[in-house]
Order: sequence, then C-alpha cells, then structure tokens
Amino acid sequence: MAGIFLIGAIVNFVGPASIRQEYAQWGYHPSFRFVTAALEGAAFVLIMNSSTRSIGLVLGALIMLGAIGTLFRAHQFAQSIPAAVVLVLSVLLIG
Repeated sequence: MAGIFLIGAIVNFVGPASIRQEYAQWGYHPSFRFVTAALEGAAFVLIMNSSTRSIGLVLGALIMLGAIGTLFRAHQFAQSIPAAVVLVLSVLLIG
C-alpha cells in the first residue's frame, strides 16, 4: 500500500503534461497537484511506520474517496476503478 502512495506522490509532484491536463480538466488550480502529492507522501510515511500505519491507511482511504469523487464528477467512471480498489484495500488493512 505504501508503494502505491509513494508512486502517486512522485507522479503528482513531477506533474507530467497528462497529469497537469487532467487537473485542469477537473477544474482544479494547477498547484493542487502539489497538495495531492503532499497528502500521498504523508500517507506513505505514516503507513511505513508501524505505530502510525492505521492513520496512514485512513488518510489514504480519504485521498481515494476524493479521487473517486473527482472522477465521478467528471464522468470518468472506469478510471475510478483503481482508486476504488485502493480504497477497499486501505479500509481492509486498517486495524
């Protein structure tokens, strides 16, 4: 799980053209990808520490809820499937 959020943080931070275009298409400010990257990076760090793992998984689940909401609002239902899988796995691992 931690690796998923690390990859997400890196991709959002680096911001290839496709990511920047998606954020614009969704109506988000160009710098919002840095907010997403920071949250995903925080989830990664929290998940990697056994004493904060549950908090990191909750944060990760909330990030995925936001992603799913964004994709549904944009009528990109098929693209929400990976986020839904990560959400379910995060919830199952909390505990």
